[in-house]
Amino acid sequence: MEKSIVKDGFIFVLILCSLLFFSAKFAMSGILKNFAYAYMLFAVILSLPYFFRYSKGYVFPIQIICVSILMSIFMSFINWDQDLGDSLSAVPYLIWFVFFYLMRIRYPIYKIENMILIFGCLYIIFFTFQFLHSGQVYFGYRDEFRVDRGVVRINFPGAGVFFLGYLIALIKSKKGEKYRLLYILFLITGVVVTILQVTRQSIALLILITLYHYTKKAQMPKRIVILSISSLSLLFVFNSDNSIAKGLLDKQKETQQTSVEKNIRVLAGEYFLSDFSPNLISQIFGNGVPNYNSSLGIKMERLKSNQGYYLSDVGIIGFYVMFGIMAVIGYLLIFIKSIVIKIPEKYCYLKYYVWYLLATCLTSDSIYSTNFLISNILSLYCLQRIFIIKRTIGYPILRFTKSF
Repeated sequence: MEKSIVKDGFIFVLILCSLLFFSAKFAMSGILKNFAYAYMLFAVILSLPYFFRYSKGYVFPIQIICVSILMSIFMSFINWDQDLGDSLSAVPYLIWFVFFYLMRIRYPIYKIENMILIFGCLYIIFFTFQFLHSGQVYFGYRDEFRVDRGVVRINFPGAGVFFLGYLIALIKSKKGEKYRLLYILFLITGVVVTILQVTRQSIALLILITLYHYTKKAQMPKRIVILSISSLSLLFVFNSDNSIAKGLLDKQKETQQTSVEKNIRVLAGEYFLSDFSPNLISQIFGNGVPNYNSSLGIKMERLKSNQGYYLSDVGIIGFYVMFGIMAVIGYLLIFIKSIVIKIPEKYCYLKYYVWYLLATCLTSDSIYSTNFLISNILSLYCLQRIFIIKRTIGYPILRFTKSF
C-alpha cells in the first residue's frame, strides 16, 4: 500500500512539473521552476536503466525519439555553440524516457485515467479563473492573450491533459457508468472552454470526435436524428449575432482568401525545411531545443519578430527542425501502429487522442509541445499495456479487472 501511494505521488507530481504548474506566473522562474526541471531530470535518470529492457509495440519508435532528442543536444552544441548548460531547455522533452519507467512498474491504466481527469478539471477551473481575470496574466504569457474572433482569446497552457480528459469522460458518459452525470458535466464544460479559446481546429475536432463516438454504433434513425440536431444547432449559431461565431466565420473567410503562396504557415514551413539548418548534419539529426540565451534561440526570436515564423505553427516540421529525421520516423511509426491496433471499446479514448494528434500534427505543436507531451506519453504507455495484455492473455480480462 505504501509503495503504491509513493508511486501515485511520484506520477502526480511528475505530471504537474511537466506542465510547469500550468505555466503559472509564480512558477515561471525561481525555486519552483528549478524544482520542476530537477524533478523531471530525476525521473529521466530513474528511467534510463529500463531503456533497453523492452521490445515490440511502441517501444522501438519511442526509443528512436529518445535517442534523437539526446543527439539534438549535441547538434545544438556543435552547430550553434549552445553549451550544455543552455541545453537544459531540453529537459522537459526528455521525459519521453519515463515511458520505460512506467513499463517497469506496470502502472495501472485506471490510475492514469483518474489523474488525467483530475488535471482536466484543474485545467477547466484555472482557465475559467484566468478568463474572468483576463486583464492580469496568472497563467502563460501576455502574447497569448488578445482580443480575437469576438472574444479575449487565451491559449491556455496544459491543453493535452484537458483533451485527453475530455475523451476519457466521453467514453465514461455511457449509460450505467458510475458518476455518469459528472462525466457529462465535464463534457459540457469542456465544450464551452474549447469554444471560448476560439481555435477552429480544436472546436471542429472535438465536435467531430464526439459525434462519431455517439453515432458509430447507433441505429440509422438515431444517427439521422443526432446529426440533424447537431447540424441545425451549428447553422443556428453561425447565423446568429453571436460575436464568437462571427469571429470564427470572418477568420475562415480570411484564410480562404489568402493564397497558398502567401500563407504564413506555408512560407514558414518552406523556410524551416530548406533554409534554417546550417548544414547537412543538422538537417539529419536536428538543431536541438533553442535556449533564448544562445545563438539558436536568438535566431528563433528574430524569425518570430521579423518574419512571423513560429516553429509551433508548422507542426511536425518544427519537430523535425529540433530533433531530426529519425524522430519524425518514430512518430510516423506511432501513428501507423495506433491506426491498426485493435483495442477494447472502454479504451477507445486512446485512439481518439492519437487521431487528434494526427489531425493537428501539420498545423500545431501538439506532438511535442510541453503542453501535450506528458499526455502523449501516458496515452502511448496505456496503448502499450493493452498491446502486451493482448499478446499474453487476450482481451477478455480487460473487461473485468481494474488492475490494468
